[in-house]
Amino acid sequence: MKQTPDEQVIPVIILAGFLGSGKTTLLNHLLRHNNGQKIGVIVNDFGEANIDTLLVNRQTENTMELSGGCICCQVGDGDLEESLSMFAHPGSTTDVVIIEASGIAEPVDLKKLILYSPNKTVRLGGVVYVVDAANLIDTIKDHEDIKQHIKAADLLILNKIDIASRNQLESSLKLLKELNSNTPIVQTSHGAIDSRLLFDQNPNEDKQLKLIAQSNDEHHKHLHDNFSSVNFHSNKPLSPKRFSNFIKNLPPEVYRLKGVIYYGMKGFEQKIIIHKVGNHISQHAEEWRSYEDPASDIVAIGIEIDTKLLNKRLAKCIDPSPDEIRADDMVDIMRLKGF
Repeated sequence: MKQTPDEQVIPVIILAGFLGSGKTTLLNHLLRHNNGQKIGVIVNDFGEANIDTLLVNRQTENTMELSGGCICCQVGDGDLEESLSMFAHPGSTTDVVIIEASGIAEPVDLKKLILYSPNKTVRLGGVVYVVDAANLIDTIKDHEDIKQHIKAADLLILNKIDIASRNQLESSLKLLKELNSNTPIVQTSHGAIDSRLLFDQNPNEDKQLKLIAQSNDEHHKHLHDNFSSVNFHSNKPLSPKRFSNFIKNLPPEVYRLKGVIYYGMKGFEQKIIIHKVGNHISQHAEEWRSYEDPASDIVAIGIEIDTKLLNKRLAKCIDPSPDEIRADDMVDIMRLKGF
């Protein structure tokens, strides 16, 4: 165990949850309502293009990113330790570090990285696991490993209750209590929770080590072993009509899509932030920051994706004649939920 006095040790909170559960939305809420806490953020996205970092950077400049793989597989690589040391070191003014894990990370392995960290200025601040109330039951049918993720949580956030039916909400609550009866459950929408619920988390370290020992004995495959991702970047504007057709005809293997879209047409110069989980789509417009070069960055995550075909289809969304785009071309995009 670490010998550093508690007052010099910075808690590291692991923010986890399956794809599209609302982790980044919750994190941005915490950054906006931080109660005076100085928060360091480490964002890990499964794809090479870290879309979540782009979305979090709108709220804070104290952000480090770990892209191109799942953080729970980086034991010994040093990337996480290097990122932690940027925030947690003797004399640091950081109050808390939040690691936003990828949507298919293993919470127990993440706990292991923090509990066994050689950095004596950090301690495990707990695992906060975000759950999509509208999709939990259906998602677990396809991804049984999520049950183990829920069991590893120190705080459960039942998110998106505003779009969940009464039956979905009741079923989700029942399942969460069955899987982790001793862990508090916070119900919310849009990730809106009181930051004090997180920053005061101080899990029992013996309990965490026991969970890790059990995990080491199981030798189970990681959930993300079955997943693949497609990363797309373009400095050229996308065609609204072509991208709308692309979204409407996504193959069923793509479970999650998120990104920043650049259309570049008169009247729609802003960047469009888009999220798609299953059949649920949300999007909104934001102004480009002065230091940003307009471009589209998209990540699609799913099981057994034909990555070459999907990249080819995304490339076809680039508009060959952006100067000829008319405002009417945005009609299909605006019909998508969020406008």
